[in-house]
Amino acid sequence: MKNKSIDINQRIPLDTLYIALESYLDSNYSNDYVLEQLRLEFEGENRLKKALRIVNKIIQKNPLNELLIERNKEVKTAIKKKVDRDIILIALLNSAFPFSFDVLQTFGKFFTVQELVNTETIKKSISNIYGGNRATENAIYSVVPMFLEAGFFKRPKNGIYEWTGVLSSTNAITNEIYIESFKVNNSMVSASDMHLRDPYFRFIN
Repeated sequence: MKNKSIDINQRIPLDTLYIALESYLDSNYSNDYVLEQLRLEFEGENRLKKALRIVNKIIQKNPLNELLIERNKEVKTAIKKKVDRDIILIALLNSAFPFSFDVLQTFGKFFTVQELVNTETIKKSISNIYGGNRATENAIYSVVPMFLEAGFFKRPKNGIYEWTGVLSSTNAITNEIYIESFKVNNSMVSASDMHLRDPYFRFIN
């Protein structure tokens, strides 16, 4: 497990990911269009290039793209509802970046037994997988705000995260995509009843 690749070092606003996903589902996705959206959030060519690479990996080059294309109409319907949209975007994030998956799964593990988790507890667990360095810390602070924005949990004060209950999707495709994001990161694990056992599924029902 040591020396796994982190590969993410910047938060992407979920609204930007939503716009990118919509354009992808409509077959209108382009780097220029995504950059237009990113310029509303970021300054500096270097940051823009980093952000574009991350968005491309989450949307255009996602391991779940075949599913998105096959179920295009269902996904378009689902993302009209904010809760479904947010679950789907986090699932796509976690499919593209195993680091993000590991962080959310770690939160799920602690939220299974307690309602409050502090940053240091998460950092320690993730450092056991990725090493306790600056890149690991930066990556945690890149993905956690996206989980917060999606309502997977909340931060009542700096350094403390609080369990807020499961998210209830309104569309079957939403849960399917979330389940597939688990499978992408756990190819050796049997799919049977995994959602009942793994802390990754603590957040949805």
